[in-house]
Amino acid sequence: MDSVPFVPDQDQSGGAANPAAQGTGGPLQSADQTKDVASKDRTGVNFASGKGTVSEDDYHPLTGKERWEYYFRATYWSPAAVFGAAGPALGAQIGNSPPEWGGGIKGYSRRLASEFGNNIITNSIQSGLAALIKHEPRYVRSAKKGFLRRTGHALAFVFVTYNDEGKVRPAVANLVADYGGAFAQIAWYPSRYTVRGDGVRFGNLALGFNFIANLINEFTPDIKRVFKRK
Repeated sequence: MDSVPFVPDQDQSGGAANPAAQGTGGPLQSADQTKDVASKDRTGVNFASGKGTVSEDDYHPLTGKERWEYYFRATYWSPAAVFGAAGPALGAQIGNSPPEWGGGIKGYSRRLASEFGNNIITNSIQSGLAALIKHEPRYVRSAKKGFLRRTGHALAFVFVTYNDEGKVRPAVANLVADYGGAFAQIAWYPSRYTVRGDGVRFGNLALGFNFIANLINEFTPDIKRVFKRK
């Protein structure tokens, strides 16, 4: 009897090779490698907005491990984490705010440290509370069509988010984090700044910046498509 040659990754019915074991024209990828790539995509952070994104029409919550990865990348170790502190610090430097911190390298260093501190506190509150109540820490991109409807979605998701079941809930973690970080920042500001006045004002500004960040995350795929056509 003739021997039958062994064909790797092919079932006995003569079907196609197992796609999980195939690359896309390159080396074969293991299931663990595929999982690692997917995890990085799910915990990725938009450089311009400082937020991650998940699609409304294909929603899957983060695992516990992915929540830690997302927190670390958004807060400490990504271009977005650096830009998220360096950009606002530069704006405050140009506006000389607060004036007590002066100008030059010393003034910018204090503002940069202030922004990093605020981001660490804000993200720690947001990620920790979101994990506790099983809320989504990323922005949930709309599945709707049309600029106005998607803009309205971005505005609404300043105040609401998904839970792990994909149901819309008040964005408790986001709101507590925005105002908590703003109130904490007053601790190292000059003494004339108050929680009741300036802390609330900073928190309100954080909500406005969140809306802008949501818009960036909502329309980033559209912007990329425009540039790819050129």
